Amino acid sequence: MAISVNPAVAAIPYGDRKRIMELCRGREDLVDLMSGNPYQQMPEWIRRRTTELFNSRPMRYTHYWGMPELRQRLAEKLRVECGISTDAENQILVTHGVQEALYVAMRTLLRPGQEVLIPSPHYANYLLNTVACGAEPVFVPLPETNGFLPDIGELEAVVSEKTRLLVFSNPNNPLGVAWPDSTIGDLADFVRRHDLLIVVDEIYRDFATPRPPLSIASLPGMEDRTFTLQGFSKSYFMMGMRIGYMTGPPEVMLHVRQLHYLITLCPSRIAQYAALAALDCPAEYLEPMHEEYREKLRILYQGVSSMPGARCVEPNGSFYAFPNFSTFGLSSMDLATKLIEEAGVMTLPGTEFGPAGEGHLRLSVVSDRDRLEEGVERLQRFARQRSNHRGE
Repeated sequence: MAISVNPAVAAIPYGDRKRIMELCRGREDLVDLMSGNPYQQMPEWIRRRTTELFNSRPMRYTHYWGMPELRQRLAEKLRVECGISTDAENQILVTHGVQEALYVAMRTLLRPGQEVLIPSPHYANYLLNTVACGAEPVFVPLPETNGFLPDIGELEAVVSEKTRLLVFSNPNNPLGVAWPDSTIGDLADFVRRHDLLIVVDEIYRDFATPRPPLSIASLPGMEDRTFTLQGFSKSYFMMGMRIGYMTGPPEVMLHVRQLHYLITLCPSRIAQYAALAALDCPAEYLEPMHEEYREKLRILYQGVSSMPGARCVEPNGSFYAFPNFSTFGLSSMDLATKLIEEAGVMTLPGTEFGPAGEGHLRLSVVSDRDRLEEGVERLQRFARQRSNHRGE
């Protein structure tokens, strides 16, 4: 019996990430410079407090939109840290990670045939969610020569009457750069000028230097057209807890919450306990972990920048660098495959993040420092061998 599938679901692309993971299966000798999934344990303070909450209360369903106490704390966090004024009762939604927040926001906002502006290279799920919603992706290049910053002229060239939404992350995954305040201001002007909506993913904000980036929802006229997505996975090293949150205009959040209810009913109680614990976690437990990641990113950048034939925009946020290896004469996928087979290093092809990523690899710093340094050394050895082969 042939079972037909919703065409919008059937059209969701099968990414390079999945192909690379298949190549890596069973290879315990590989150094992981690919993943966005840290190996670090959740801070001990958060684990202890979560256990206390778990043991003291029944494991019942929570409020559909998230525990009222947690939503109140998140509204305060957004106000104090991001300058976003939001109402815990009507605008905050606790989600099964930022991934759910991204889907319910885009699914609520988009109609088939509408266009989504995606600065690219881009996090792959911005494209996948666009396709799943029956909308049309419009990629806007982020030139490496401009430090991967968006060019408003490029956005103006592609915006149309079908354009509904601009989606991006800041700090950026996969590019590793945090866009400056001036760029965020220019994007806000562009969006207001064309009466567009924004979905912004700020999951890596605590890793930016010298400070977290400006939240675009905090700017004049942006509160009513911006959906801000944040979470606990990266800042608190609790990826497997799957806990995120979002805020947006209340009249739309009503419908976003309804869709969330159909998908998950309510967030996990234990994950919400962990989120409450994380919000109380003293900075002395967290800041050394964040600083270690910033230092590992500096080690990665310096190591890659010294490789023959490679060039790299200096990262200043997230877990990633996005070096250009186009002089190696291989596609991104072929290069990533060779690095697995010949160097014992797992990386992600730049094309996982759109056609504009061709020639690049995304490298990450989620492994511990010793493994990271070993991975960089293996990359350097491979690069030297390629250079000698080319006679450079």
